[in-house]
Amino acid sequence: MEWIPGAILDLYKLFPILLACLLVLSILVHMWLFKKRTRLYRSDYHRMKEQEKESRVVLRHRDQLRDRTKNYEQSLTYALRIQRAMFLTPKQLRTHFPDSFIYHRPKDIVSGDFNWARRINGRILFSVADCTGHGVPGAFMSLLGLEFFRQITVGLGIQDPAGILNEMNRQFDIVLGNTEGLSLKDGIDLAICAYDYKTHMLEYAGAFNSLYIARDHEILEIKGDRIIVGPDYGLQRGKFENRRLKIENDDMLYMFTDGYADQFGGPEGKKFKYRRFRHLLMSISQLSVDDQLLKLEENMNEWMGEREDQIDDQTIIGIRPASFSSSG
Repeated sequence: MEWIPGAILDLYKLFPILLACLLVLSILVHMWLFKKRTRLYRSDYHRMKEQEKESRVVLRHRDQLRDRTKNYEQSLTYALRIQRAMFLTPKQLRTHFPDSFIYHRPKDIVSGDFNWARRINGRILFSVADCTGHGVPGAFMSLLGLEFFRQITVGLGIQDPAGILNEMNRQFDIVLGNTEGLSLKDGIDLAICAYDYKTHMLEYAGAFNSLYIARDHEILEIKGDRIIVGPDYGLQRGKFENRRLKIENDDMLYMFTDGYADQFGGPEGKKFKYRRFRHLLMSISQLSVDDQLLKLEENMNEWMGEREDQIDDQTIIGIRPASFSSSG
């Protein structure tokens, strides 16, 4: 071995030691990596267990929400049956006026729009009303309005439209005058008519809602008073006044809420508006009442299209007073 230089010989002698050190280092690195992987695994495991726990909570909440939603829908569906039992139906209206229709399109399951009619002492009283809001709040207000109509016309014997509206305000003050949390806008916009089928005289009073009469190829607008029907909360309200007019044989009378005219749609996504609404009524007024109803439905479906959601309850009643039937 004399030919191997001394430095190389020394390195050769150290090789087993270096090899052992590398082996130990490799073992230590593998142990460190193993511990790190173990910690990561444990961390991932705990994270997965937490996510699984959170998922179970989310699923439980989802199931609870689904059950609650189902219960609410069942309750609202039952409330709708109650509403329908109290509302004026097209069949009931036709017992008074065979040439008549009711277009009613609620925004939600239950409606804040309602209609009513009653024959008393040689006259027929009928009304279309729009309660503040829609859905459940509007539905509660509609039932209150129907009960007021019954109490005032039957219980108190008040049968002129303006007198009914004035008494409704008094009843609102009694029932809701001390109730906190209601806004100043809580109330009802409505139009109410009394038709004397012997003299063909019509009395009308309204709270913000107008009455339209299609006559001689034009629409006559009979405006109501700008007086709220509802609690006054200290406001000074005036008294409603009756408007009287003679009904002619070919007259077609329309009462409505603002939902149809205020609906967004068309190519530019704008409101339908009352000018277009009057033109539509004038264009269909000579058709049969069934065809008129169909045209109103088709027009609104086309106006809204697939893009627009309904924003409010929609109600329109059309009546040809000359069609009065004494058998109702």
